[in-house]
Amino acid sequence: MTRARILSTLALVVAAPLLLAWGTADRARDYVFVFIRTGPATGLTAEQQQEAFAGHFSNMKRMAEEGQLLIAGPLGAPKSQPDHRGIFVFDTEDLGTGMEWAHTDPTTKLGVFVLDGYTFTTDAPLTDLPELDRQEEAERLADPDIPDEWEGRVYMLATAPYAEGLHKACANTDGVLIAGRLHKAAKDGGDLVLVWLDVQTASETAKILPTPDAWTIHGWYGSKMVAEMDG
Repeated sequence: MTRARILSTLALVVAAPLLLAWGTADRARDYVFVFIRTGPATGLTAEQQQEAFAGHFSNMKRMAEEGQLLIAGPLGAPKSQPDHRGIFVFDTEDLGTGMEWAHTDPTTKLGVFVLDGYTFTTDAPLTDLPELDRQEEAERLADPDIPDEWEGRVYMLATAPYAEGLHKACANTDGVLIAGRLHKAAKDGGDLVLVWLDVQTASETAKILPTPDAWTIHGWYGSKMVAEMDG
């Protein structure tokens, strides 16, 4: 073997662990996460509300089909804030673009909802979700023993003041489906760790989360396929 070949081989051996570490870190990317909150609109007729919410759901379907909207669903008990109604997660790294998409929502245009948007960084494969949902729908519609109507499930979301060690611990914890950094979302303007948990009650979160007393818990209803992602 020539001297040049030996040096080249040694370089690859030395670089391999670094390349692997870089590849793992390089998976992380930004998305736009939106908290949907109760808006100021009052005095809407029943007909106006019905029309607005029909538009709300049809617009979500359009955004999903166009590859904009990856995750959506209502927040439920326990609510960290009484006016929290739901979430959107958009497939863009640009906060302005994500909020433009979010504001196409008819209920937001009427003031039924208001939106708080943040950059969300995670290495979870969120862009796999639309295809997983399509596969699930095809299987459901093809099987006469399964009801045709879409059905989601309950998860718990949790947030805590950001610390790198806490973020890493969550990312390696069984039962944590998604772990990421929600930028400038804390009341003091700091960052939060945000996780999706594969449990359906707040009491179960203490069995999963590191330092369980540090977390604020949010109930959420959404796609069953969140639990099927290969993180």
